[in-house]
Amino acid sequence: QFYSTQVWSDELIAKIDFNDAAVLDVVQILARQSGLDVIISGDNSIAQSKRTSLHLKNVSAEEAIEHVLLTNGLTYEKKGSAILISMSPQLTNDNVFQGAIKIVKLKYLTAENVSALLSKILPALKASQGGSENTLILRGKEPLIQAANDLISSIDHPVPQILIESKVLELSEADSMRLGLSYGSEPGTFRFISDKSTRKTQPATDLLTTLNALVSDGKANVVATPRIATLDGHEAVINIGSRIPYAVPVSNGSGSTQWTVEYIDAGVKLKITPWLGEAKHVTASIKPEVSSISQWRTTAAGDFPIISTRNAQATLRVKDGETIVVGGLISESNRENVSRLPVVGYIPLIGMLFQNKTLEKTKTEIVFLITPHVI
Repeated sequence: QFYSTQVWSDELIAKIDFNDAAVLDVVQILARQSGLDVIISGDNSIAQSKRTSLHLKNVSAEEAIEHVLLTNGLTYEKKGSAILISMSPQLTNDNVFQGAIKIVKLKYLTAENVSALLSKILPALKASQGGSENTLILRGKEPLIQAANDLISSIDHPVPQILIESKVLELSEADSMRLGLSYGSEPGTFRFISDKSTRKTQPATDLLTTLNALVSDGKANVVATPRIATLDGHEAVINIGSRIPYAVPVSNGSGSTQWTVEYIDAGVKLKITPWLGEAKHVTASIKPEVSSISQWRTTAAGDFPIISTRNAQATLRVKDGETIVVGGLISESNRENVSRLPVVGYIPLIGMLFQNKTLEKTKTEIVFLITPHVI
């Protein structure tokens, strides 16, 4: 395979020689020398599989390109300084090319997503991706192209970003019971019961004040205060925890056993997908999850962790800057307490007779404070 070209002027090419070259390579070389842009529609492998030999003198680049494409059963259209080449056999039928062709440069959306949308809304219109992710090629009757162009103009806008500001708190069981968390009657708000005997509810702002007071008094532990930004309609994931290693036996072909290390995740995870509505109202799909090791199970193959998981799911609507409170996820843990007699309780071996061990099971509640901000 070899090629050569000799250029006389801006209009004519003195000599063109290609031997057993890929059609697409030939077209791109000729277009590049003449300053034309090439937009490919369809499967490039079709053109790559086609080979051609070309020997021409004193022809323009457009004439040479036309000769190559037509002799290989491919179709092209020239639009200004761009050459649109169809590489899909089904697009070479005459009925497909009846009507108009329009090349649309997208600003924010991808041609793949817009093409999929148009195929559902305007099935009679042929829409395909051009030479880049933001180039869309429309084929069809003029009214359909105009309708598609109007639709694209209405949706091709910057996607809003939403900043998710969150705070993860850990409360003792006693403080959690004293708060008496419950859902409020209004969408997007949480309320809590301050007096269970009268069932009197307080607004969510009072709940935030109480939670902040617990933090100040040291009765609530701030686990983390992560912030993450995401696009409108895209999921954001906050993961706070640790990867716990444990050994797993693996038998090899010789009959002996080797050990490999695997990991399991435990901690706090928050998945949130926000949608921006009118008047800067944010609808959020929230999926909090709390997991911890409840116990280690001892087997002949080794010790394996047992993971306890608690999760919830809710969809709420709040104003920009308002705080969502999600609670009710209880985490349990076991703690061993050892009490000893002074001096003798610390003597090796004998000291065990003067020790008292108790296993204390504690429960804590994880509370999420989630505040979306429209950027």
